[in-house]
Amino acid sequence: MPENTIQRAIVGISRITDRKMKLSSVEKTVRDAISLVGGIDKYVREGQIVALKPNQTLFKLATDGSTTSPRMIQALIKICKEAGAKDVWVMEAAGHAQMTRHVCAITGMTSAVKEAGGRMIFLDEIAHKVVDFGEDARVRFMPVPEVLDRVDVIINCPKAKTHFVDPISCACKNWVGLMPMNTRLELQRDADPYYWGNAQLLKRYRPTLNICDGMVAGQGQGPGSNKPFWWGYILASDDPVAMDVTLAQLFSLDWKNIRMAKEAAELGVGVYNPRCIEIAGVPIKKAQVDVEPADTGVNKYPCRVIVGEGANIEGTLGHWKTIADAWLDAGLWKLFTSKGTPTIMFGNAEDPDFEKHVKEGPYIVLDDSAQDKYKFDHRVTYIPGNPVPQSYMQHEMVEGMGFGQLYEPGLRLYEQGKKYKGQALGAAGEQARKRAIAGGVIAATITAAAIAIPAIVSGRQAVESQQEEEEEQEERVKVQHGI
Repeated sequence: MPENTIQRAIVGISRITDRKMKLSSVEKTVRDAISLVGGIDKYVREGQIVALKPNQTLFKLATDGSTTSPRMIQALIKICKEAGAKDVWVMEAAGHAQMTRHVCAITGMTSAVKEAGGRMIFLDEIAHKVVDFGEDARVRFMPVPEVLDRVDVIINCPKAKTHFVDPISCACKNWVGLMPMNTRLELQRDADPYYWGNAQLLKRYRPTLNICDGMVAGQGQGPGSNKPFWWGYILASDDPVAMDVTLAQLFSLDWKNIRMAKEAAELGVGVYNPRCIEIAGVPIKKAQVDVEPADTGVNKYPCRVIVGEGANIEGTLGHWKTIADAWLDAGLWKLFTSKGTPTIMFGNAEDPDFEKHVKEGPYIVLDDSAQDKYKFDHRVTYIPGNPVPQSYMQHEMVEGMGFGQLYEPGLRLYEQGKKYKGQALGAAGEQARKRAIAGGVIAATITAAAIAIPAIVSGRQAVESQQEEEEEQEERVKVQHGI
């Protein structure tokens, strides 16, 4: 058990019974949770600037079990301002394939924050500075958002969900969002520095308070394809490590496997021993559930996956799994296998049946660690990088499989459907909900959701039909000219 500079910790668990999650109910539950760990006056004082750090990793709604509830953030803005906060900033940087401004518009976070009187800070758009973490640091130099040195209080607002890299994504994992994207990629290359760097950020910019959204929690394939389930709890603690250990127990998962929390504890950030964590409010046994853990394997997809040396779940392989899981959710694998069985290769691997496989369907080679004989074969789509970021990988794969012109319009439809649904359900705030209903957004949501995937499929059929017609016309021309 790693030694801790903090000997004991408290985690408060508060229950919400209102499944509609009205703002008044969410606010009461947040207040109850904070009161269990000392009350807001213990953490926020008159004239301070408070930063809230939610999880907005991608364009999924809070009710999808993947992102932090905008209503919880609205409640926290109000509570902090009542405690005397001069200003409340909501800061985030989304995941690899996303622009944070775009994501927060879809999830409703931007509109909700504005309605509550807070400010959005998109960390992928602002200045960063390089911090020297000292000669003894495992990752000595790291760029960080300069805004972190201009706030007095940081409140960490993660989502309660499972993850295929760490068993859970909660308080410690949420701090990855403070890393610039290029830094995340560099640290994920060899895996270990990714955990060390995040732990260093937690130590230097330790959250003053952690509030976890477990109203609609996420199980299964996190970080982006979680299955939502009603759990109905909000957690509070001033210790991010203790919160993660507690959530693992609440989800009936092995807390000793949470590496993000363990690395942070070894730097003295928090308590990693459950015996030293006091639970206030709802007892663990009452709130405990058996969740579906994330599947770390790669054999459940309708394609051939070849993994060799140099491929790790924190890097290219994990980035691909996030996309592959999203395609399962959206039913897109049916489209991508329509031209045969795709082969996806990672790392320094051998494919004894390469000639056979390359004829059976699209062949994708991901990452620089693959052998040259595969990367540079003219029949292969090679996507360079180490690791390969999700955004680049996603579009290059689709292009290599022959569906590039269809994918982007379908993705935009899907995102628009999510945005409309969130507005109609009130995720973006009451004002946005009223405008959405008045503008007929519910009908638009249904329409967008109904046509998104069929539009891709029918579009593909139209393109193939057009290609066949052009080929037939070309043949007719050849015959006419005796070619």
